[in-house]
Amino acid sequence: MEGSAAPDRRTTPAIGERAARHATIAFDVFVENALSPEFQTAASRAAATLSLLLAVAGCSVFKTNEEAQAAINQRVVGMSVGDFIERYGSWKARQVQPDGAVEYAWISATTTDPYKGFYGLDDRTCSMRLIADKNGRILSATIVDDMPGRTTTSRCLEIFKAT
Repeated sequence: MEGSAAPDRRTTPAIGERAARHATIAFDVFVENALSPEFQTAASRAAATLSLLLAVAGCSVFKTNEEAQAAINQRVVGMSVGDFIERYGSWKARQVQPDGAVEYAWISATTTDPYKGFYGLDDRTCSMRLIADKNGRILSATIVDDMPGRTTTSRCLEIFKAT
């Protein structure tokens, strides 16, 4: 092996050293690109796009609550409290107001047996505040808490639109 010369380790970097130098160069290029105006413009565009997507998603959540509230108003307002309890279940709390009106806190049942309580193993509930006049007619029904339902994003909508 007289004719072949072994590489001189003092002048040829080892493979690990070349990889480390290549990684350092790649990092330097990334940092240089990150500081460039083009990258900052792209980053601000990405942030604006993400903000727009979140805003649109937020609007759909509020639209669902408005739709659920409209369905509740259509079904419940004007109904007698007795009919409401018979159809949707009993109230959790009741408070008589000085003017004779009655305020009810109502939470939907989550089990098939209405006597097992207000909360079941899942949290798919609809909570409302009902105001009834002294004659027992519901004047207003306001959503307090609307959890995701079984098939939609609104448990209240599932209960009151379907019946």
